[in-house]
Amino acid sequence: MKLRRILYRLVGAIVSVLGLGLIFKFYYSSVLISVGTVILIFGVAIWMMATPEDYNNSTDIVKMISFGDTVRKIEDFYEAFKNVSTPLGSGYLGHICTMKRPALIFGPDKYGNYLYFWITDSGINGYLGYSDLAGLIKKRITEPLIPPRENFADNTADSVCYHSDVILLQKYLFDSISSYANTGKVLPIPESEPSEVYTFTEDFKLTGQHFDLCDKDGNLVYSIDGTAPLLKFRIFDPSHREVFRVEKEILHVLPTYRFYANDVLYGKLEKKFELIRDHFTMDVTEGRLELREYTGSIGHNFTVTLNGRMLGAIMDDLELTIHNLIFDNAVMIVYDTDYLPLMTAMAIMVAREIARDEEDD
Repeated sequence: MKLRRILYRLVGAIVSVLGLGLIFKFYYSSVLISVGTVILIFGVAIWMMATPEDYNNSTDIVKMISFGDTVRKIEDFYEAFKNVSTPLGSGYLGHICTMKRPALIFGPDKYGNYLYFWITDSGINGYLGYSDLAGLIKKRITEPLIPPRENFADNTADSVCYHSDVILLQKYLFDSISSYANTGKVLPIPESEPSEVYTFTEDFKLTGQHFDLCDKDGNLVYSIDGTAPLLKFRIFDPSHREVFRVEKEILHVLPTYRFYANDVLYGKLEKKFELIRDHFTMDVTEGRLELREYTGSIGHNFTVTLNGRMLGAIMDDLELTIHNLIFDNAVMIVYDTDYLPLMTAMAIMVAREIARDEEDD
């Protein structure tokens, strides 16, 4: 792994310098500037592939898992995961058109979603990817012992839980496969419960923004009001008692917000500079909170973690309705209701980021 890091860093640096050289030397030629830019991007990509950490920070679609100096076989992972239940069923061995080695595949479901894990020729690195192109699976070597879950009847909450679990499955499988590779222990794959589902919907307000947070039965849990110029958002319970407040700090290069719980400062949420995703962090008494966009799926989807532990997820409501087309409505999964006011505040942040991105477009 150390040799790989040195080699990739060296090649990435050489290619990047070559690209920069073309850009500056032939600044008068739009064609050569374009060629230089492509070479520069390629060089940066090589640099980012030097370590699993760098690679995984650069993309959400495919995740890299290192086995150190231990050579692994895909059959070992199949034996370990063939009885592990996931929203996409259990894993099975199969061939995918774009690779010559067999992969451990989860899915596809009836929507075409599946995850696949394969090991490189060296046997010391593996990659976990997502796809919705089920036609690329050309052959099954084994059959899944547990099929994907597909029957939701008319239960909207169950359906929402399923789709959120599919979005989060890559993270959970990454953690479980990494654990097995390092310790021999397979971590269970958590699944959401319908009681943890909430809807976060925006309603028209002439002088600001108004949101409602409702449970799966449509009962109002919190109402949220933001007054123009949208520097302050207040979260009220059904009796109109303020339970949480978000205030934006001005004169910051990147968005920064102060969170207050019952008028007491909870923490300061700060946006980090990242090119491919929105990422916020906050230091609190319990540790580090992170609001992080997951860019490997359709829509705007975010996870909220505390010291790496998942508190919940905020995802675009992709149901095709007029209200969803007009407003940036979301579905929220909350695993610990003690953090429901905080998760509601995080949903406000997601709505503001989506609005800011749409303004930039």
